[in-house]
Amino acid sequence: MRKRSWIFAGEPKSPGPAVPDGAADWVARLASDQCTREDDQQLQRWLMADTANGSAFDEHAKIFNGVGALTDDPEARAILMGGKTARASRLDRRALLGGGVAAAAALVAAAVVGPDLVLGKTYRTEPGEQRRLRLADGSTVMLNTQSKLRVRFDGAERRLFLDYGQAWFQVAKDAQRPFRVFVGKDEVRALGTAFDVRRDGERATVTLEEGKVAIFRDASSQPLPASSVAGGASSKLVAGPLAPAVILSPGDEARLVPAAAPTVAVVDLAHVQAWRTERIILESTPLGEAVEEFNRYGGPRLVLADPDLTALPISGVFHTDRPKAFAEAVSTAFPVKASTGGDGQIVLSRR
Repeated sequence: MRKRSWIFAGEPKSPGPAVPDGAADWVARLASDQCTREDDQQLQRWLMADTANGSAFDEHAKIFNGVGALTDDPEARAILMGGKTARASRLDRRALLGGGVAAAAALVAAAVVGPDLVLGKTYRTEPGEQRRLRLADGSTVMLNTQSKLRVRFDGAERRLFLDYGQAWFQVAKDAQRPFRVFVGKDEVRALGTAFDVRRDGERATVTLEEGKVAIFRDASSQPLPASSVAGGASSKLVAGPLAPAVILSPGDEARLVPAAAPTVAVVDLAHVQAWRTERIILESTPLGEAVEEFNRYGGPRLVLADPDLTALPISGVFHTDRPKAFAEAVSTAFPVKASTGGDGQIVLSRR
């Protein structure tokens, strides 16, 4: 089964389907495998209802994540487990949020950073895994399969580095600190917006859902010059040592390739957003590309035994964790045979 985790810079977990009514309940709910898209929407309404909700949410989330970081410390684990031996493989962070929060908070206080400073945070996902993060500034990030994101915040700016994979960002507005996402030498700079970034080796794709982002080519990861930090929101977006190569509008997708100008096209956002609901939408997509896309998500690997099959146009909506169902659909629509190969691979060959 597909692995999906929900991580927040301070959040708990709620056991049942009922709508959570407090910060601890929300942290727990969103960390559970029962979390739904409706939960996300209800959380946003709850956070907007009172500024105190966001502060309480972050405090509980910090404890939740901080306790998780101590699972490899035998002494801390023994204390938090109430004297149980270090052989316990996992801490029950939900139980800690229900009681013993003070003890947990005291233990993690040195490891938990404040809302204005996040240092050394690195997040990874394995094949077939997705993670949802709530950052210290209130921004939300969702990592797709096989991704790595490094987060470096300080009082002047918010820097994130997507080393590989794919991430969706919903940026909290902060007129004093630019939100800068680096993909190799290139930078995507945003304010109060939502966008998707995918990095495959030295190539990257940036798709904007709402707001505006500026893309800077060959940008350094150094802090912004003082002149750009002092300006208003518009100067934050475009100021800096380099002029932006392009500024995207909602629905635009920019493809970034080294030593070439960005290419921008209007795309169907539903296709780009599909991975966040564990779907792949194909529209006359060459079978070779479709196979590569499915193989990103782990599970039985798809293999094309005949190179002539790579150009077959495939259309449809498929689950990312059901490559076998995809192979069966292809074999039904085309003269293609699906068989099981070594190591459980699904081999597609001409029938």
